[in-house]
Amino acid sequence: MAGNIEGDIVYFAPTEPVSQDDRPDFESLPLAAYRMPVQDMRGREQAFSVDRQGFARVDAPTAVRDFHDRDEVARVYEPEVRALLREVTGCSDVVISSPGLVRVSRRAAERPEGAAPTGNFAHADFSYRSGEFWLRRTLPPDEAEARLQRRYAIFNVWRTFSPAPQDVPLALCDARSVAPADIQNCTITLGRPGIREPITWENTAYRHSPEHRWFYCSDMNRDEAFVFRSFDSDPTQAVHVPHTAFEDRTCPDTAPPRASLEIRMLAFWDS
Repeated sequence: MAGNIEGDIVYFAPTEPVSQDDRPDFESLPLAAYRMPVQDMRGREQAFSVDRQGFARVDAPTAVRDFHDRDEVARVYEPEVRALLREVTGCSDVVISSPGLVRVSRRAAERPEGAAPTGNFAHADFSYRSGEFWLRRTLPPDEAEARLQRRYAIFNVWRTFSPAPQDVPLALCDARSVAPADIQNCTITLGRPGIREPITWENTAYRHSPEHRWFYCSDMNRDEAFVFRSFDSDPTQAVHVPHTAFEDRTCPDTAPPRASLEIRMLAFWDS
């Protein structure tokens, strides 16, 4: 299964005007689906890069056997993706900003413990203002101050580990096709008191535009990955890449529910 398809991309769609100065709750946004063309990257992967569109599909063999095993992910996968990000971006240093998160398609009869549902509307994990917040949260204060003096960025490495085809592939939007008016900053709080300390930060939802150019890669396997930019302190770069899971209606009902792992990392440059 391959080729360009159409998919329902879900967007922030308020029924009343919402100022871009407002920060609606990311967990309860008004949403609406728009049918959009989603182009297949398969066979032309070299046309995409983190420096142009903001994302790339890369070959990334892994030695991980069980992506549900958090200890194995920390021991085996984190060094793999640190090396991968250095290779893709040319950065000088990499720090894991949050542990790997497994997501499983909502079609699954049940999700393994610790797995989350797929993110099914157009969003970015950070805003223009929250990159510094995450850097300071991740690093000791003295190191954070030093790192803030040079370029830094946050990247997401995404990998599916369920067999092809994927029922809900990941779609990525060419950052160059997004206008400032499309952006809606939001507030999100995650965590449960007494179990995990709640944390609040600013991230991004998107209003629909017919100018948006969406892409996916058909029939991905566990030795491939998407690398995409979630924040960059260099304003000349593609700062945010809208992304979302979407239903591929051409996928057979017999396909297994998509399972994937995403991990976010801070990248640093010496100059």
